[in-house]
Formats: sequence, structure tokens, C-alpha cells
Amino acid sequence: MATMSTLGEVRPEHDCAGDLVSLHYLRSFRRPVLEVWAACTEPRQLLCWLGAISGSGNERSVEPVDGPFHEPIELRIERCIAPHELVAEIGDAALELRLDQVGVVTNLELVRRRIHAGAAAVVGPRWQFLLDRFTAYLERKPVPRWPEYPDVTAEYR
Repeated sequence: MATMSTLGEVRPEHDCAGDLVSLHYLRSFRRPVLEVWAACTEPRQLLCWLGAISGSGNERSVEPVDGPFHEPIELRIERCIAPHELVAEIGDAALELRLDQVGVVTNLELVRRRIHAGAAAVVGPRWQFLLDRFTAYLERKPVPRWPEYPDVTAEYR
């Protein structure tokens, strides 16, 4: 069985109508912010833990190498302030990535916004899985595989 990290947190979206929630994940790495940023944004490194990246300008497509993804993930980059912030639209939802270095530790905050509450149990474990793959890649450990990943669906309900 794969090692699993701290769960993300489901929070209500107060500035959106309906039953929308956001998923918040926090990770800390004893690595410089530039190294963490590069692992999040450079296609050569993304291929090792996420998948192949294609596209140009603000439009990107990700072909995941593993996980519960049956088709490419299409995203539009809305804002990129290297090496601290990346905001992208994925369908009708948003992804926010923030990096902040304090001393020798870089803190990563990932927020997946505008998710229907009923979908959090599906979306939450997927992003946790991707963050665990990212963490393993940065720590030079074997990345987890989806078939062996623990079922944490109930934790995101």
C-alpha cells in the first residue's frame, strides 16, 4: 500500500452561489523555492510525476501518467508570478498554487476552487494523490501508483 500524506481540507466557498466548496492542501519542503517552483512548472520535471505537457501561451493540456484520469486535463493559465504564484482555470473550477520560502523551508499551498460539494469526494483524493506524487518526486522516492493508493473518498465528504 502506498504512503499517504495529510488530507486536504474541504471549505465552503463563501463568495460563490450554490453548494460550491474549495479544497485546501498544505505541504512543506526543505528545499529552496526555486527548486519547488521548477518541479511544479518545468515540462521535463512535470513528466516525472504528473505527465506530459503540451500547448502554448496560456493554454495547456496535461496527459497524466497515472491516476484516475481518463482523458487529458485542459487548463488555462490566468496568472503566473514566478516563483510564488500560479492561478489556472480547469473547466469551470480554479486552481491556485502559492509558494513561500521561510528560512530553509518552502511552503506550498494548493487550493482547488469552485467544486460542487458532491464532487469533493472524487476530486479531493485525486489532488491529494498528485501532491503525494509531487512530494515523492522532490524527495527522490518512488512515486505512488493509483492502483495501490488508499481509498480516502469518505474523508472528503
